[in-house]
Amino acid sequence: MTHKENHIINGFINGTLDKDSRLQISQEIKNIKQPDEGKISEKKSQKFDADAAWNKFQNRIKDRNSADTENKKRYNSFYKLSKIAASVILILGLSVSVYVLFTSKSTINIQSENMIKTVTLPDGSAVTLNINSHLSYPEKFAENNRIVEFDGEAFFKISKNPQKPFIIKTDKARIKVLGTSFNVNTDKKKTEVVVKTGKVEFKNILSIQNKVVLTSGEKGILSSGKIVKVKNKNPNYLSWKTHFFTYENKKLKTIVSDINEAYRVNIIFKDADIGEIVTGKTSFNNYTVETIIEIICETHHLKSTGNGKNIILSY
Repeated sequence: MTHKENHIINGFINGTLDKDSRLQISQEIKNIKQPDEGKISEKKSQKFDADAAWNKFQNRIKDRNSADTENKKRYNSFYKLSKIAASVILILGLSVSVYVLFTSKSTINIQSENMIKTVTLPDGSAVTLNINSHLSYPEKFAENNRIVEFDGEAFFKISKNPQKPFIIKTDKARIKVLGTSFNVNTDKKKTEVVVKTGKVEFKNILSIQNKVVLTSGEKGILSSGKIVKVKNKNPNYLSWKTHFFTYENKKLKTIVSDINEAYRVNIIFKDADIGEIVTGKTSFNNYTVETIIEIICETHHLKSTGNGKNIILSY
């Protein structure tokens, strides 16, 4: 292929070729029957047969010009144009092959929807997803790190590997660990990380300097672009996973709020002052919602009406 033809091909692909020439080549490409995109994705190993395509061009050109051998100049022009179009298709065909090759590594997407799910990652780490949470990770982790993307709430128990840090990407934060267990809760307003064991680096993706290191019993909160570190004072932060609750001198509205979140029910008070009742030392260990409601009603002389997920507590 001549230098001039190479220049035309590059100009077509880069968008620098003049409008008329681009239209001519585009029209020629349209005349060529190209493989269906769906079939390309289904048969990733099938290669583009450049020789067959080129022979098809030559035969078609010869057929067109056999009836008019006097117009040789026009033939040569059309021949060059078709040759350029074939080259463009070959390059684009190779581009598709390269794209398929480099995107063949599978990404696994887990959506918990309306149930709690536990997932084992390729490195043996375990992730328990709360409902309506999403986790995506590669079928095989890279050589120097373990990166996942996450949204929602989950408890992570990460296999220790100092040479391959585990990194969780959320919309607003990056959480980096070596080997530990912790809870992550994200929503549109904030991201919270509570560390159960080990050590976690928690940082704001919008500011490299805005980061904290959390250890066991500490909580990091990213809100309004700032991260703060506090002691975790909520013993029930994993109740959504364990269904274990413990309280001491807490208002009934706090308990009911936790139950609603963990069991995805809607318990309400007929009178607002019921929620202000302070309980003594109370705990629920993996009880059903019905059992918890029964205990609350008997303890505080209340009544419950409704069924399923909608329950009203009254005097």
